[in-house]
Parts: sequence; C-alpha cells; structure tokens
Amino acid sequence: MHLPNFNRNSKRTVLSTLVVGLAFGYASLSSAIAQNAAPAAPKAATVPSFPCGGLNPIGVQLKPIPKLSNGEFTNPGADCAMWQTFIYLNWPAKSGQRGIPDTSALFGAPGTTVWESFLTEEQVFLPNGAKPQPWDNSVVNAALPKDIASEVAVGGVRMLTRTAKVSPTVAKLQATLKANKSLTASTTIPLDEITQSDGNILYDQQKNPVYYDVAMNKAQYDYITKNSLYNATSQATFAKKTNIILPSGSIEVKAAWKVLTATEASSGRFHVAKGFIPGASGGKSVTIGLVGFHIFASGGKQNAGLWATFYQVDNAPLMGATPKQNYSFNNPASKTPVNTKGTNPTQVVQVFPDDVNAAQVNTQAQKMIVEGFAKSPWQYYAMIDTQWSKTVLNLATPVPLSVPLSPGKPGDISTNTLINPVLETFMQTKGNSCMGCHSFATTAQKGSKTATGFSFMFGSAQAPK
Repeated sequence: MHLPNFNRNSKRTVLSTLVVGLAFGYASLSSAIAQNAAPAAPKAATVPSFPCGGLNPIGVQLKPIPKLSNGEFTNPGADCAMWQTFIYLNWPAKSGQRGIPDTSALFGAPGTTVWESFLTEEQVFLPNGAKPQPWDNSVVNAALPKDIASEVAVGGVRMLTRTAKVSPTVAKLQATLKANKSLTASTTIPLDEITQSDGNILYDQQKNPVYYDVAMNKAQYDYITKNSLYNATSQATFAKKTNIILPSGSIEVKAAWKVLTATEASSGRFHVAKGFIPGASGGKSVTIGLVGFHIFASGGKQNAGLWATFYQVDNAPLMGATPKQNYSFNNPASKTPVNTKGTNPTQVVQVFPDDVNAAQVNTQAQKMIVEGFAKSPWQYYAMIDTQWSKTVLNLATPVPLSVPLSPGKPGDISTNTLINPVLETFMQTKGNSCMGCHSFATTAQKGSKTATGFSFMFGSAQAPK
C-alpha cells in the first residue's frame, strides 16, 4: 500500500492495486480491445486527476480500455493506457515468478522489474532452432561466470551484447528488400539506419556505447513455443497455412541502457540495473541506467495494437531549445554535428517534441509517482507519444500476408512520426515511426516477404543443422 489514488478526495489509496489489475488483467484488457469492448462507465465522484479512456475519461481503473477502432479511442486515452502499461512493466517483480509484480514494494524500489523478469529474445530464439526453456525455469548459461549466470537466468543482470535495438537479422533487411525490388524511393523507412550498428552505434558523453535489450511476456512466449515458431523451418511451414499474428495480450519491449558514472548511479534519476559485458578476458560487470523504452502491445488479428516510446529526461535537449544542463548524450559546448553517425561521443538532440496530449499525461503521471514515492526514479521518465490505428484490420487473410503491412490509410494512424532519440538516433525524420518500421517484419526464411504481425523477433529464428 504505497502509492496514491488519483481522486483528490482519497489521497492515500494505493496504485499497487492498479498494477495488480494490470498484471493479471492485461490479457483481458487486450482481448477486450480486440473484441471492441464498451467503455467503462465514469465514476460519479470527483473526476480523477489522471484521466484515462476514450470519449468518456474513466480515470485509472482496473477495467478494460475502450476499443481502438471507429474513432472511439482518443490520443489521451491511448497515452494513459500505455502509461499504465509502463507502470506495470516497471513495477518490482515478485521473486521467482516471471511477470508478476511485488505489490508490497514501492514503485521505484531497487531490483528486477516485471519486464526484466521476462525471457529475452536470445533466450527463446536459440541456435539451431532448439526448443527454448519453460517459462518459469531458470536455465543457467554455462559459458558465464557462475555468480553472473544465475542472475542473468532470472533477469537480475542484463546481458549486454547488443549495440543495436533489433537483431542482426534486421541489419540485412535493406539488402533483401533491394534484391526483391521492394525498396523504392518512396519507402519512408531508412532500414539501414534502424540497427545503430556497423558504425551507427550511439555513444554517450563518456564514450561508452548504448546497449539494447529485447524481451517478451508470457502471452507472446506461449504463442511462439506452442507453434514452434522459434525454429525457422517450422516457422516457414506454419506461415504457409496460417499468418503469424501475435495474440491480444502479447507485449514486446525494447530497452536502451547507458553505462552509468558513479554520480549518475547515485543521483536517483535513473532506473538502475546490473549489466554484464562478455569479453575475452572474462567480461566485466557494470552499473547501467535505463534511457529508452519501447512498448508494443499487440491488438491481435484485427488491430495493429498500441505502440509507445519513453525516455529518461536527461538524455538530450529538444532541437532549437537552449540547453540548460549537460545531458547523457549532449554537451552544449560541443561543436560536433548533431545526430551524426560515426561520432564518439554522439551529439544527440530530440528532433520532434513530445506530443501535446502525451506531455499533459506525462505531467499527471509524474505527479502521481512522486506522491506515492518521492524518491522514485520513474518521475524522471516521460512518454514521447503513443501510436495506434483507427482502422479495424484483417491480418488473418490472405495467407501468406506480405510486407509491408498497412494499418490503413495515412489518416487512419494516430501519428505517422514516432521516433525515440536513443533508440533511433539517426533516423529522426518525418514519416518514420514504430508501426511503419515494424510493418516490414518478416519470417526468418531467406528472402522472405511473409509478414510476422509487426514483430522483428521472428527473423532471429534459426533452422536445425
């Protein structure tokens, strides 16, 4: 009982109740979205200070968010829904139970969060298409030091092997599209810039690279393992008969981590975790801070789902604004061109401001977080925007479904520009977005044009040898 209610007349009701509902009720929430659930009735009492919902704000409650289609889901409602999801994902996890929040803990208390207890892409898509571990098992990597391996297995230590937010498979995507003549001058997604690797690494002001982390919840894991989609051969066979579509309730997250200085680590302004960088000399342990966070909550076969991106407020200034401090990825005194590949450190600016609606919800959410736990580092995080489609989709037919997927006409998308400066530093141009990029996600089969329900994960599958 540690965080406040959003009603002015009841100042000490806790947010832990909210998060419990999200933890155990997200599947029903997403299912309700897919089934066009009706909005919950608003409270008769004082309007909460953290409005959430569609045409009729319903406050932060343990009830399904109104449907996404037919214009009944508003931008503020989508922003609030994804802030709620962010809170659930970053709540301290219950020890020994993947994906379950510890409701006795404060929101912002040190330790492994709910999403950090999820299985990562590397733990599910194994070499030679091997079957992944059961969800609740803690399989230890024998190649790691024993003390590190046990913590990596349960999510207590992040394995820092990626300087790209997507798998190496995606780095080859542009060449494949060119070979298939699918990439034209009108394509708005510069896929060669997605990876932030091969010279496109993002470096902080201490000249350390940013590391990326990709994980999935149990709903997504269950779908992948039930259908043997971790195996490239089985995946190709499956996709000939049935389209790969993540079910409602699936959540996929991508995180960006910065190696923290001692001052940053003790500042209280970052969600802090332990990281391990493998190396020839046995590797090294580092203290890392979360600087960027993508969420994709699938909407199932009839919806493109909800997409949102968050950032730590000390990352970089807004383009054109007068810098008021030194930032993690910007030195106001530097003459280095901004957002330029191959520079170390990288001089970053946020090209597009936070959406107006998102900015208002940010203020409300941050206020609520502080009221619940004054020292919570989550008060220093904000949402850029949420992206969603106003159109009801049909991802089930035809079979197979080819890329790029379309959420409808351009006007049917809530926003066609959604970029995170530390996840897509070098592609901050108008028309680039989460949904637009992920519409090109395909199966692992060489030269494939078969869509995978907006998820690049499936491209990491390998075939048995």
